[in-house]
Amino acid sequence: MPVLCLAWLYAITKYGYPTPVKHMFDAFEDASRLGFTHVELEAYGEDNLREVIEHKEEIRDTLCELGLRVVNVAGIFPEILSPQEGVREKGFSMMEECAKLATYLGAELLQTDTFTPPIEFVGTRPYSTAIVFGERYRVKVSPEFSWRKFWSMLVDVMRKLAKIAADHGLKFVVEPRIGETISNSDAMLRLIDEVGEDNFGAVLDTGHLHAAKELLPLSVEKLGDRIYYVHASDNDGRDNYHWAPGRGTVDWDGLFEALKKHRFDGPIAIDVGGPDIASKLDEEVARAKEFLERKIKEYFT
Repeated sequence: MPVLCLAWLYAITKYGYPTPVKHMFDAFEDASRLGFTHVELEAYGEDNLREVIEHKEEIRDTLCELGLRVVNVAGIFPEILSPQEGVREKGFSMMEECAKLATYLGAELLQTDTFTPPIEFVGTRPYSTAIVFGERYRVKVSPEFSWRKFWSMLVDVMRKLAKIAADHGLKFVVEPRIGETISNSDAMLRLIDEVGEDNFGAVLDTGHLHAAKELLPLSVEKLGDRIYYVHASDNDGRDNYHWAPGRGTVDWDGLFEALKKHRFDGPIAIDVGGPDIASKLDEEVARAKEFLERKIKEYFT
């Protein structure tokens, strides 16, 4: 049966991005206070990763004291998709450090992003400094850019990372996100097929996919048993806000029926946050927790 966990967006919204280690401990205490037994953890950039590794024993001890288990460690390093091979290798090395960290903390999943493709953004760039929902983007595609070459590199990178994860006994996941290279379930499905590694799967993010006008039950049907993780949030179906489930227009019954059909039994993370609800974050998370607990009980017991 799926378990609920608190996604890292909570820490980002409350304590900043990347979240300093001193505030990671605050986020863990918050998770425990809000009634969670499972959390995720994210490292963004080399400095943040080094800080986390330096304090990994204290992190593990704190998690144990609070009765918390880490289900997922995300390594967010744009270097993995650099056009320069040497820079990519550095990215692989950092992801391997994340895999070791995930094993050390008892997690089952290793995650990364596919980032924005190497095209020119005129004005705002997605996720450039912080997560901002409801943005609009304008781009220019260089005549020298080749999507097929970039895609080939992406597949190769994800295959290597999946093998790194497998070497540490982990599943490897990517989350389709608006504005990134993999932004919908069809692109994710194609990537899974071409990577061809059994431990490689998807994070189904209801907020991003719903804002992208996807039919979420169909998204589940497409990805099926390669959905290893769910990020649950709601919005109005136009902007990729991350509200508490039940506040927006997501078809939650259709989604849970589809997850039940495919016997999903992974974690469901409450992925609620963003500047628009920062002032009432705990209230929104508590509302989300109550809503999703009812749905899990209704469909999986």
